[in-house]
Amino acid sequence: MKALLITLSLLLTVSLHAQTAPGQSPTGQGGQQDNVTRDGLWDGRLKGGNYIVRCNSIIALSKHEYISDGVARVVEVNLTLSSSMVVRFYFLEPYKPETGSNTVGAGTQALEKAKGMFDQAAGRVSPDLVTPKVVKNYPTSTHAHTIEFVLKEEAQLNSLFGSLERSFRTGQGRVWKE
Repeated sequence: MKALLITLSLLLTVSLHAQTAPGQSPTGQGGQQDNVTRDGLWDGRLKGGNYIVRCNSIIALSKHEYISDGVARVVEVNLTLSSSMVVRFYFLEPYKPETGSNTVGAGTQALEKAKGMFDQAAGRVSPDLVTPKVVKNYPTSTHAHTIEFVLKEEAQLNSLFGSLERSFRTGQGRVWKE
C-alpha cells in the first residue's frame, strides 16, 4: 500500500512538470520570463533597475488603479515589507473619459487642457515615454524608503504582479524579467 502511494505521488509530480517547461511559469507572456528558483528570493529584473526581496519578507501585496489629476490612469502595484521600505511598480497612460461623461467637462478646449496636463504629469514620471523612468525632484517627490519602477505596458505590470503573488503565496523564489 505504501509503495502504491509513493508511485501515485511520483506520477502526479511528473505529470505536473510535463505541463510546463522546466523553470517556467505556466502564465509567462510575450517574452517575459518568470522562472522558479530555490533560494526564496523574488528577483525582479526591470529595464529601470533590479529589485530583490526575500519572499517571506513580503507582508502584503496590492494592485489598484486610479486617475491622477484627472489626466492619467495609473495602475500601481505595492509591496509592504517587514522593513521600512516601500516598493511601487507603476503603469500609466492618458486618461480617456467615457463618452458622455462629465468628469473632465465638455468640449474640445477641456480635452486639450487635459492632454496638456497629462503631458506635464507624464514628464514628472519620465520625459521620454519611449523608455519610461521614474523621475524624482528632491525634496518634492523623493520619499524616504520608497523604491519606484515604471513599466511601459500594463500587461508587463500584470505579469509582474502575478509573479509576486505566486512568490507571496508559496514562499518560492522566482526571477521575473521585463
